[in-house]
Amino acid sequence: MTLTVENTERWVTVDGHKLRYHEAGSGAPLVLLHGSGAGVSGWANFGNNLPVLAEHFRCLILDQPGFGASGRPEVYERNYLRIAADAVIGLLDELGIEKAHLLGNSMGGGVAAMLALDHPGRVDRVVLMAPGGVGVNVLGPEPSEGIRRLMEYNANPSDERAMGFLRAMVFNEATLTEELVATRLEAAADPRGQAALRDAYATFFNPKMAESLPLWARLKSLQHEVLMLWGRDDRVTPVEGALFPARQLPNADLRIFSRCGHWVMVERKAAFERAVIEFLQHGL
Repeated sequence: MTLTVENTERWVTVDGHKLRYHEAGSGAPLVLLHGSGAGVSGWANFGNNLPVLAEHFRCLILDQPGFGASGRPEVYERNYLRIAADAVIGLLDELGIEKAHLLGNSMGGGVAAMLALDHPGRVDRVVLMAPGGVGVNVLGPEPSEGIRRLMEYNANPSDERAMGFLRAMVFNEATLTEELVATRLEAAADPRGQAALRDAYATFFNPKMAESLPLWARLKSLQHEVLMLWGRDDRVTPVEGALFPARQLPNADLRIFSRCGHWVMVERKAAFERAVIEFLQHGL
């Protein structure tokens, strides 16, 4: 059976908000957490990887609160990473899942790292793909080109600015097929999604919602086996940022993909899927 948005779509209510997720496959549970950006959703990030990964795992691709079709609090009163991490715990509770693997891209990588730190017993192995808040950029400009493009889009959403963001995601612009671009631009034009993205990012820059310790300062406490995947030409979370977590995480391996930007799961799809399956089934 061909896996589609419609036949994999499921719903769960967490803290009074309906969250959409996509489910396929059987075996060890694997929660996939998308990044941020114009027109983002769980399916937009991982839908093309689902057929392969679902042959090995019970895959749960979550639309995090406010993104895709998921609901959200009207006002964010905490750092968004905490809101999203709690939503994942709520999903696991509702489905009766005690422990799951986590795979997070960009912002979703930050959510996965925070969840593993705060709820270690609920997490098995962790894949962090160019994770937000985990890397430390010491040489390149701050914010990075990709984050700057996203902030420009947040300030004044338009198709032109959304395209600027999408181009910063990839090494080879041929990756941005007409279908991919059309789908992302249509989703990016939704005012509800624009507001959710803007509000989530506002929590990252609000001093009142800052963590007592940033994620990168807590990495030595993360004892899980971790596989970090990074594109060599990432313009959102530059690859130099991988060096600090590669040293600090006690049980982590780092793999760098050539000819690849921020979207390892798109530009190096087959290699990404092989690496994830090998690691989650056999460990480091």
